[in-house]
Amino acid sequence: MLPITIGCLVALVSAVWLVLARRPVHGAVGLLGHSLALAGLYLLLGAELVAMGQVLIYSGAIVVLFLFVVALMPAGGAEDAPDIGRIGTAAVGGGAILLALAFAVGAVTPTASDATAGGVVDVARSLFGSLIVPFELTAPLLLVAIVGAVAIWRRQEQA
Repeated sequence: MLPITIGCLVALVSAVWLVLARRPVHGAVGLLGHSLALAGLYLLLGAELVAMGQVLIYSGAIVVLFLFVVALMPAGGAEDAPDIGRIGTAAVGGGAILLALAFAVGAVTPTASDATAGGVVDVARSLFGSLIVPFELTAPLLLVAIVGAVAIWRRQEQA
């Protein structure tokens, strides 16, 4: 019970750090910490495949992609301090999300599922069988997103 509590605290602190970071690079580091904390929680819960996907996809690829885009932004993506209205709106929205989450968690009791369903072989068969085309199309989609971000940045830089 103690390792799960520590993992949850690390995930919570890194998520708050991500949201409150004033610089995008610091936010990306918070995202990395949160992603690794989630991977640790998945390991503690016995979901090794999901934990490895979390580390490879989110901790590796997505955070690096964010850092590349931030590096291409003018002034490293620094922004002005938010005004009191934006902070209040964010607090109300965050409170509503936490309230909805509390109701959702309190209303549903998870049950144990069959361990043989959804194993590594089943996931691999699904991912590299019928879903191979959408899986392979994610790489060009990420590339187009990067090129679009650079094009928007160059257009604003020339103005």
